[in-house]
Amino acid sequence: MRLDPPIRLRLREIHGLDRLIALLGVSVFGAAVLTVAAPHGSPTAAPVVRSAGAATVGQLPASRQRLVVRTERTVVHAAPRQVIARPAAAPVRRAKPTPTRVVRYVPSGTGMWIYQWHHTDGGSAADIVARAKRVGLSTLYVRTGSSWDGFTADRTLPVLLRATRGSNLSVVTWDFPRLKRPARDARRLAHAAWVGRAHNGAHVAAVAPDIETPAEGTFNAAWRVRLYLHVLRKHLPAGVTILSTVPWPSSYRRTDYPYRTIAAHSDVLVPMAYWYNNPPGLVTARSISYLRQFHKPVAPVGQGYDGKLDVPSLRHNNLAREVPVFLRTAARAHVRAVSIWSWQSAPRATWRALARAHGLFTPRR
Repeated sequence: MRLDPPIRLRLREIHGLDRLIALLGVSVFGAAVLTVAAPHGSPTAAPVVRSAGAATVGQLPASRQRLVVRTERTVVHAAPRQVIARPAAAPVRRAKPTPTRVVRYVPSGTGMWIYQWHHTDGGSAADIVARAKRVGLSTLYVRTGSSWDGFTADRTLPVLLRATRGSNLSVVTWDFPRLKRPARDARRLAHAAWVGRAHNGAHVAAVAPDIETPAEGTFNAAWRVRLYLHVLRKHLPAGVTILSTVPWPSSYRRTDYPYRTIAAHSDVLVPMAYWYNNPPGLVTARSISYLRQFHKPVAPVGQGYDGKLDVPSLRHNNLAREVPVFLRTAARAHVRAVSIWSWQSAPRATWRALARAHGLFTPRR
């Protein structure tokens, strides 16, 4: 015998003889309906049987009368319950979270590079920031380490970041990687970019790896550079950009220096346009023109020191004339940012030229 689902479910709650009686009642009359009623004093439902096929016990055969009479002593008659099927609830659609737009920093205006901290205005962060404001600088490039001496800015970088809080100065950390162990070099510079972020204060805007040539002891094979920049990008905070610093692309460097590989994994290219005994306008213009083929912003670094410090056989540079030429050439090429190497070795002529060039490169905020 096949019972409808509601009847089968309710039969599970009938125990012992009452369950047998209920089954016999359904078999004999075919129209029995099982319902649930709570007996007196019980919080749970109990089974009841009501026959819709016989009006009274007397109309049944004698053998059935005794069975039904015994049943009615323990069974309470109740009207059958109507089971109403409820529609399934519609699935709840959750709105997708709006992705946060990360704004990547690209330098603009003028900047100065800091090499030896204690020879930079006596190592006073307050004095450094005050002088930068007077000259109209927008970016400070501060050295945080190298492959030779490791991370060196654990004390100086937090102090400088606190001193720039509330100003229009951006801090860029730079590092000199040898690239013998590219991944280790990359993690060191990435570590500098996380300084200050735990306290929601001023933080590093970008990193500037100084990728030199083998003449400076650098293993700059393309695969090493690629691995270095890949690991660096992976470990940087969101929004921190890579301003790769490269030698200016002279004719003999273009054949063996990995400019294309560096450009593919960088946000900005920063050529070191140091002219020494070359015309400053020529070195600057060629650097910008060559690197623009990679479709990345170019922000050249000018020679703000006397080249005789590097090459004693050279004549002294006339920085009062040459630095303004560098700045005007870059402005005519419509670059958005320039900088000068370096703070500690820049004479007054360099600082005066920087102050006068403030209007040539308007910082974008």
